[in-house]
Amino acid sequence: MPSKIQSISTSLPFLFTIGAFIFLISFLVSSFPLARNPIKTDGVQRVYFADNIGSGHREIIRRFNEVHRGEIEVIAIDLPFSKFNTNQRKELIARNLRSRSSRIDVFSVDLIWVPRFTKWAEPLAPYFSSQFIKNLLSQAMETCYVDGRLFAIPLYIDIGALFYREDIILDLPDGENINQRIKDSITWEELLRIGDQYFPDQPIYLPQAEAYEGLICNFNEILGKSLQDPITGKLIDLSDSLVIARVRFLRDLIKSGKAPTAVLNMTEDDCIHYALERDIPFVRGWPTTNNMLDTRYDPEKFKKLVIAPLPHFSGEKSSPVFGGWNMMLSKHSPVKEAAIEFMQFAASSEGQNIFYESEGLLPVQEQYYKNTEDGSKSQRLQLISKMMDNGIHRPASVEYTLISDVLSERIHQILAGELTAENGMQIAWDEVQAIQEKGK
Repeated sequence: MPSKIQSISTSLPFLFTIGAFIFLISFLVSSFPLARNPIKTDGVQRVYFADNIGSGHREIIRRFNEVHRGEIEVIAIDLPFSKFNTNQRKELIARNLRSRSSRIDVFSVDLIWVPRFTKWAEPLAPYFSSQFIKNLLSQAMETCYVDGRLFAIPLYIDIGALFYREDIILDLPDGENINQRIKDSITWEELLRIGDQYFPDQPIYLPQAEAYEGLICNFNEILGKSLQDPITGKLIDLSDSLVIARVRFLRDLIKSGKAPTAVLNMTEDDCIHYALERDIPFVRGWPTTNNMLDTRYDPEKFKKLVIAPLPHFSGEKSSPVFGGWNMMLSKHSPVKEAAIEFMQFAASSEGQNIFYESEGLLPVQEQYYKNTEDGSKSQRLQLISKMMDNGIHRPASVEYTLISDVLSERIHQILAGELTAENGMQIAWDEVQAIQEKGK
């Protein structure tokens, strides 16, 4: 007969599950309005917009509501990153959209989620002119189509980047030349030589290595090519020798001390904070981070961070992963025309300028990257545009989020020394093939 202690112990996971479920229901009830009638007695159409609502979002909503006063009112449903990671946000929105009584009209999704949400989304081609689409970045628009149909409009884009302390590099012997090579895209081989020569007793580079989507972005960039075969459209063989070699390279960065073991539990913001606090010269991040206000960052050191193309292996090129968020429209929305008005404004030149000036979010209007004027903002966008030329997308697949969960968990186990690179990637490949087979 099990003891009372054993009974309590075995019931804990159940209690935690119940607690999490109660929290989820409470959040859904409090955050997502349940009223079905979008037009009250005042005749105003109310559009509910779900996203991580930052200062740029608030200003866009304020400006839009001011212009459309008495006709349309956008109401924000805030899903802050401080409370929910990307996977939790995905599940919250999905749970709400499954109900025809959902009060979400426009919702923001990580660009890799678009195929996952088409079942609840309105096709957008009838609502957006070809000229409107033509003005948007082709790299951003590529993530908005599923089976040739337009289901999303980009809200902002992002691209993997190398952040580095230019002040630390310039203080090195021959620092000017090293700095220029970094700006041109340094090789992994040279970055490690710099570590051996000038920083022998400390970490030199911080990747994101927690078991989440950020790890997949880091791994994909070190792999140097898309996980999706450009010809067949199928996922590449994850047990291939090159894949294993690049996973081993990432593992060896940690094993050798070039990256601290602490990165196994770090996301992007954690890594930047850690690097600034300990004067580590290189860290992987997103350019949008450069404008985020985080009280954990030393403001003076933060200003000294400069972005550059990510390192690459000799004979290859820097291959950053695209990030960003897209807008989608619920097919059950009773205010589709009003919602489209808001989506058009958010993606317009005016809306994108608000985003960029308020939060530093990279605009999706192509004109911003063609500006050749002098000035730090213009030069920064020109650099980012060049980085985007070599950017790679993650696989566009309904099953991708499941595949990513498997892959991030197995790679994390390899990096933590729990699995060998060969065994871990073979296990991952077997699990991924099972997911794909089930999805047929």
